[in-house]
Amino acid sequence: MNQKEFWLFDDCLRIDGRDGSFLETVSAPEKQRHFDGISLCAARNAHACFQLAVVPASGALSELELLWSPLTGAAGEIPGENVRFYTQWFHRLHEKLVPDMLLPFGGPLVFAVPLDRERLADQRAGAVWAELWIPPEQPAGEYAGSLTVRSGGREQVFSISCRVSACSVPVRSKITADFNNYADSLSDSFDSLRENPERYRDGSYLAVEREFYRMSREHRGVYHNLPYRHSGAMPKSFAPELEGEGKALRVKSWEAFDAHFGPYFDGSAFRGCRGGEYPVEFAYLPFSLAWPANYEKWGKKGYRTEYRRILMEFVRHFEEKGWDATVFEILLNNKKDYRFFPYTIDEIWYEHDQDVVDTYYDIIRRTFEDSRAKFVFRMDSSNHYGNHFDHRFSDYCGMWVAGDAMFSWFPESVEAMRRRGNILWIYVSVLQALDQPLLSLWVWPVRCMMTGTTGFTVWNTTGFGKDPLTCPAVEGGEALFYPGSPFGLEEPLPSIRLKSLRGAMELVELAMTQEAGPLQVELKRRINSALGMEGEGSWFRPKPEFVKTPPRYWDFDKAVPEAALPQVYLG
Repeated sequence: MNQKEFWLFDDCLRIDGRDGSFLETVSAPEKQRHFDGISLCAARNAHACFQLAVVPASGALSELELLWSPLTGAAGEIPGENVRFYTQWFHRLHEKLVPDMLLPFGGPLVFAVPLDRERLADQRAGAVWAELWIPPEQPAGEYAGSLTVRSGGREQVFSISCRVSACSVPVRSKITADFNNYADSLSDSFDSLRENPERYRDGSYLAVEREFYRMSREHRGVYHNLPYRHSGAMPKSFAPELEGEGKALRVKSWEAFDAHFGPYFDGSAFRGCRGGEYPVEFAYLPFSLAWPANYEKWGKKGYRTEYRRILMEFVRHFEEKGWDATVFEILLNNKKDYRFFPYTIDEIWYEHDQDVVDTYYDIIRRTFEDSRAKFVFRMDSSNHYGNHFDHRFSDYCGMWVAGDAMFSWFPESVEAMRRRGNILWIYVSVLQALDQPLLSLWVWPVRCMMTGTTGFTVWNTTGFGKDPLTCPAVEGGEALFYPGSPFGLEEPLPSIRLKSLRGAMELVELAMTQEAGPLQVELKRRINSALGMEGEGSWFRPKPEFVKTPPRYWDFDKAVPEAALPQVYLG
């Protein structure tokens, strides 16, 4: 076997499927290719990952076999079932073949170069992602084993070593990686759902959706599914069925709603997950300006009566079920731009829309504040964040998702929110494009740690687009998962970027296990030094003069140029 056809490399790099060159910029690429073996290190309850490059001299390969020898050491063995291998699929972007979608190795797609003679006719290099999970109870120590690669009667053996440290990544995250998406954004991409009018009743939709929740949990994220569309319309089972009107309005049946969401709220949906079996951390509720009261009644007494009746039914039902571990969010995701409503309540732009928030809060207040179930009025804010973070709205709303740019101008908002006991996340919007460096994803959990926020929201993580095999929507910026239907799998497929983001979460979560004190101060100093930051204050941007004026007059060209900001801030 030609040794240069097969080599190992680290999990922070990727190769171009056209020729096997690195996509990320590296100063000494020859040192990143490991022809004999690789050394890993990991904390407990974390993953050690590496990759296998396959660059056949002939430009093609039709078979590949992987044999894993479990890692052993003086302290015992890391079980062989703790390793997983994935075939990397390559997408087309800017004349490159960029790997991202991952398929189970040995599954429905046979590893080959090229993987698809029509879609990937110019592919000359392939790759395998390998991940080794270190369970929480694994004894610390040095472990060693091997990976044998076979192809066409040839064989190559790589040595694999792993140093397991005594520290452990906590089971429950201190930072929330929010994988946001909307209503039913799955059915159009799955063959079993697309043309099935009974999918919400026959269990087929729930079976697919549940795997997204589970995959998110295993990657230290929260699958966060807003139940309604911008019009206020909701798919069946995303809200309980109602009957009656006015004072007689009531929930007719909780059966479909409970079957849908109950396993998330009691944790049973996560049974067997490596991320732990406990209730989902956050969940949207179906409340909007259009539900449960008819929006045509807005401003009338009947609207208030109907709204409060159903909201209080939710409170009673959730208490009876014992669903008290999840934070249940009431979010008004309405924008005038989408024409369905005359107000922009999601990320308020016009000052007069503030009156709607006052009116709405007066409708819902004193319905859930004393409940042991955790209900919260959530505000997503960008344009007026500087006006609202220390304002009556921050008393109304116990949860805030702040637009990244505007948040960065107001470091004082972190303490103002903390004083009120409010949850504060950063709104990431779309992710970087597929061909951007993998480490660009690490900036978000690191920024949470360095700024004192407790989470970050990725705007849309299921924006697959029309042809995700070629390239998902917005150059990959709206997808952390892929639909498995093109390969006969009615389940989600992970991405390399999802794996990389999990690695960042594990590292940051480990750092945050250190209580405030000299060690944490030193950790932050080293992070700043490694990333070229001058101090914790440099994780914020200078406040532009125009923030003193109404947002509709802002001229972003007068903000501090991005070129003047630390590059890590821009990913």
